[in-house]
Amino acid sequence: MTDQTKSAATLLTEYLSSIGAGDPRVTASYFAQDGFIDAPYVEVFGMPARIVGPAAIEATMTNLLKTAPNFRLKNIRVILESPTTVVAEYESEAVMANGRPYQQLYFAQLTSQDGKIVHHREFLNTIPFVQAFFPGGLRDLIQDAGSSS
Repeated sequence: MTDQTKSAATLLTEYLSSIGAGDPRVTASYFAQDGFIDAPYVEVFGMPARIVGPAAIEATMTNLLKTAPNFRLKNIRVILESPTTVVAEYESEAVMANGRPYQQLYFAQLTSQDGKIVHHREFLNTIPFVQAFFPGGLRDLIQDAGSSS
C-alpha cells in the first residue's frame, strides 16, 4: 500500500507509533503542509490549541519528548472509520522528566487527504495533563482559578 492509498486508520496508527519511536521529523512527515493538530482543551492553559504545519509539529514533538522522554501511545481502538476519516481512542503512558507519571486516555478524529494527515483533533482529560506537565501540578491550576475571582 503506497502513501497515497493508506487509509486514515493506518495513518493514525503509524503516526501515533512514530511519536514513541523518538524522531519528531518522521512524526511531522505524516502531515500535509497545511495539516494541523487541534487540541482544544489545552488552550485554557495558555497553550496553542492548533499546531499548523510539519515544522511546528516537529518542534512540538521535540518539546514533548524532552518533557516526557519515554512517551508512548498504545491500545489504539478504532471506533469509526472511512478511507479518509477515523475516530479512535488510545492511551498514553510516560514518566515525565520531572519524575511524575503520566497516563491519559485520548479521543481523537483524524482526517487525511492524498496519504497525509490534514487534521488531527485530540481530546484529553485535563486533570492528569496538569498533574504531570505543570511544575506545581494541580496547585498551579487551583491557584490560577483562585486569582481570577
